[in-house]
Amino acid sequence: MDYTISTDKAKLDIPLIHDFLSNHSYWAKGRSLAAVKTSIENTHCFGLYDCGDRLIGFTRVLTDGVAFAYLMDVFILESYRGRGLGQYLLDYVLHHSGIQAKVWMLGTADAHSLYEKFGFQSLETGTRYMIRREARLPSNFQTS
Repeated sequence: MDYTISTDKAKLDIPLIHDFLSNHSYWAKGRSLAAVKTSIENTHCFGLYDCGDRLIGFTRVLTDGVAFAYLMDVFILESYRGRGLGQYLLDYVLHHSGIQAKVWMLGTADAHSLYEKFGFQSLETGTRYMIRREARLPSNFQTS
């Protein structure tokens, strides 16, 4: 694949991320540049780049690195959609060695089928919130 993923925040195209989130997403419409910068500073970020090193996708994760992670602001630029890049980015993030969370959450209004491929389930019918649990029960665990 002629695409790379980086966690280097210095590589991120902040104006492009801000433009997408503020002007093209339904979940962050109107988010200020200052808010975007603060959110990037305080989370693990993943940039998806084409062969020319242009940012074409992005996501960020809020986590304690052990038990819980919240996936946010996932996007692929429209001109790059339909190539499996969203799945490529999610697979990378969910298997990243720096995030060993047992429970992942996210919110989506329209991409449930994408996230279901990675084990996410809706918390309840009709909600945008989804959860992915890695159940590791002790060998002596018994259900009643």
